[in-house]
Amino acid sequence: MKSPGARLETIAGHVVSGEVVADIGSDHGFLPLYLAEGCICSRIIVTDISGASLNKAMAAFASYGGGARVEFRLGDGLSPLERGEADAVVMAGMGGVLITRILGKDTEKTVSFGKFILQPRNGAGKLRFWLKEAGFSIEAEDLAPEGGFICEILTARPPDSPFKAPSLEGYEEAIENELPLSLTDAGKEMYAGFLSRKISRERRILDAMRSGGAADKDRIRDVKGRLDFLSEAYKEVSGHDEV
Repeated sequence: MKSPGARLETIAGHVVSGEVVADIGSDHGFLPLYLAEGCICSRIIVTDISGASLNKAMAAFASYGGGARVEFRLGDGLSPLERGEADAVVMAGMGGVLITRILGKDTEKTVSFGKFILQPRNGAGKLRFWLKEAGFSIEAEDLAPEGGFICEILTARPPDSPFKAPSLEGYEEAIENELPLSLTDAGKEMYAGFLSRKISRERRILDAMRSGGAADKDRIRDVKGRLDFLSEAYKEVSGHDEV
């Protein structure tokens, strides 16, 4: 069984043996194939909004001869699923804002699933904020490397009853929203590198503002505050003052 890489292996690690899993926007189908070949799931639902992508996923299973029941469905977001038919729903590699739209479209359906394993390509802070506002319980957060990036993976359970989808208009660019707070031990091993990248980004922003003669003192103060917060977090994790 070929490894699908650290990111997908980490996602698969949050699937409990015997769970029914739905992989939303599966694309190549590498994750469901890994789950099927590892006998982790007895039933897997593979979906994608693109017929071409769904065909790629089906092709990945062409030589699969295992016992897992695998279904391929064309459709957008959670629409291909019946309420409550999946224990774990995976959404990986799409934007964090798009994930919030999918989760908020039909909240009666959303709360019918056991848990969500989410790996936003971007906008993790907005997704984390939205989940908390909507009443989700974030049970675990992981970091995993892929192609020079460090991916964030959140495992969250929905509230018990339908909710009003929160608006991201109330989102504040607070650095606290951008940091994983429920890291597993595996995630903690990568946390220093994750923080280092964020510190480098904030420093570049601050340098650009200064070299450009930016007059927005409030904005400069905000960036400095973010840097101080990140630097303190880095010191706590690594034991070093400097990145």
